[in-house]
Amino acid sequence: MRLETNLSCVIATALVGTTMLFSSSASGQCSVTPPPGTIVTTDGCAHLDGAIDSNGGCNQAPAAFTDLGVLASGATMYVSGQMGLYIPTGSTTYTQRDLDWMLVTCSAGTVHADLSTLNSAGTGQMPNSIVFIKPNVNIADPCLGNFNTTFNSTVCPNANTFVGAAGQHLIVVTVPFDTTAAETTTQACGTYLLTISHAPFNNPICGTSTASCTEVHASGGCNLPACCEDTCNFNPLCCEIGWDQGCVDQAVTGCGLFIYSCSATAGAPANDCATSSQLITVGQANVIADNTNAGSDGPGAAVAAQCASASGKDLWYTIKAPANGALTFSACASGDATTDSVFSVYNLGSDPVMTATRAQTLPSLYIGCSDDCSATNFASGFTLIDAVANTYYMVRVGGYVAAGADPSTAVTFSLTIVTSFEYVVFTTGAQQYIVSSGTNTNLGLSSGCTAATSQQRWLAQPFSVPATAASYDVSRMTVKGFVPAGSINETLNYVVWSRAAGNPAPVASNQVVAGSVPFPVAYDTAADNAATASHDIVAAFNLTSGNYYLTAYASNAACASGTTSNFAWFISAYDGINLLDAAGAPFAWRSNTLPSPGFVKYTLPSTYVVQTGADPNDLYNTAFDIYGSPSGVLPPACPGDFNNDGFRNGADLATMLSAWGTPGGDINGDNTTNGADLAGLLSGWGTCPI
Repeated sequence: MRLETNLSCVIATALVGTTMLFSSSASGQCSVTPPPGTIVTTDGCAHLDGAIDSNGGCNQAPAAFTDLGVLASGATMYVSGQMGLYIPTGSTTYTQRDLDWMLVTCSAGTVHADLSTLNSAGTGQMPNSIVFIKPNVNIADPCLGNFNTTFNSTVCPNANTFVGAAGQHLIVVTVPFDTTAAETTTQACGTYLLTISHAPFNNPICGTSTASCTEVHASGGCNLPACCEDTCNFNPLCCEIGWDQGCVDQAVTGCGLFIYSCSATAGAPANDCATSSQLITVGQANVIADNTNAGSDGPGAAVAAQCASASGKDLWYTIKAPANGALTFSACASGDATTDSVFSVYNLGSDPVMTATRAQTLPSLYIGCSDDCSATNFASGFTLIDAVANTYYMVRVGGYVAAGADPSTAVTFSLTIVTSFEYVVFTTGAQQYIVSSGTNTNLGLSSGCTAATSQQRWLAQPFSVPATAASYDVSRMTVKGFVPAGSINETLNYVVWSRAAGNPAPVASNQVVAGSVPFPVAYDTAADNAATASHDIVAAFNLTSGNYYLTAYASNAACASGTTSNFAWFISAYDGINLLDAAGAPFAWRSNTLPSPGFVKYTLPSTYVVQTGADPNDLYNTAFDIYGSPSGVLPPACPGDFNNDGFRNGADLATMLSAWGTPGGDINGDNTTNGADLAGLLSGWGTCPI
């Protein structure tokens, strides 16, 4: 999940109380000489973020990792590669950072991950290095969840130790990226040697026990391997005899475990506790968050380092994403410190019910957090840009708590909660590398006034509006590319053309809508990881279900006098619509001047190909996303669930009866509400299927 604040706030990650991590003192010599058998990564640093790099990890879509395989118990492995700051194409400064993401599989035990570095000049170590660690990742999706810790060190080697259960662990190595400091070559792409060694647990039961660390039980050990190992090293009887109250107390104190408890105070709001979260729907009006008399029952800072500040006097809300798309949750405030709020987000999956037992797992359900940005804007908000259809998200809305202060001192507020949702109308996914004469590069096709003879150097990129609704109101488009050196871009423009059967080139009569926004419109996402990569186009137009072309291009007012404009639109997006000629070869519709000769077939020199394993037909697919909302009749995901709360119940029955004889309660598609619809509602009474 990716969380963006709609106020440009900082998103912090969570420290999940399932694994004890700590830094060990540096030992050994700082050497990057690879021993025999070293695994060598060859990706290098010279690429633009947002492309598919062989170990670019979760900063791109699809994610990619170096799989180191299995590290045997008691064994050691070595990994050699390059990472650090680099100068992207078209720039002269170190504005990008390469990270190497690696997966290793181990049995339960203690793992040492020691990083040695050599600067780009080959004269000594890099002045600073970082090791990110996420033990026991989800094998199906290592990007789920948050990093448990970060080890930042000026010492070489950067020596670290973590304890984990049997499974797959994620290790990321890089250098700091402080954009507030002057960039120098000291952190430029250098060489590293990562040494990973394994030692089995002192207490083997810690790798197998399923009993809770926060509950007394007759058997030894508990279900959090690192905490179990740490506790039993302190008191061996906790593993040898049984897990008594003393073991519980030691685990809670020593491991910083979260124990859920909530006792609503007199006059507290009904949704004061996580177990009594208020279920709201997207767009629901008059949702007021007033935390007067509220208590604090969410994970504390020791368990989840969620924001720069802590949260207290919290209220809880649960909302379901109606489809795949961007879910926004924000609050309107008066703009002063008396309304300072903090939002935390948790993924509940398909089950919206939060019991006291389930509340114990809140740290593991945590996605991210949004805090206020400045003393002039204390409202908080976030946009979950990859919300999943029919998934419930719980939002903790708390008052600001000063660092180290008691949660009872949290700010008291009265806020209006505003929610909205943008459907993904169409997406191509992220761009991939193009291989040019054997070298990986992010390639963008020029779009704009690139010369006097190419005043309309445009592309026509195919897309479709799904038939899930009669039409969609488009609210936003995101186009991905960069600005070539020397270009003067004042506006970013778009044209939508209708696309006929057989995908012929668009002509003037095919134009459906056109518009522009000021350029640049920086839009940074985790997938792109570069402010110059994605650009937001705010729009307001309607498209009926069908097939279209999109054109996006830069412009300025001085094109005729020779001042060029250029938006280099990234190609080789992995999920776009292919244009193929009669021989089955890919091409692009591209113009120099309009209307004559207009759009003609364009192909790259044969030295440009897609990267190994990619679909060669994706070569000319530009990268873009289109968001909006259905404006026609949308077939309900759960027929009869009119308020989209995941249940068919009395509220839906009341809606149907009030719409009797009209289309307002129709669920069988005959455009009227009658007995057939009532029978359909009653037959599906209860919880909607997911």
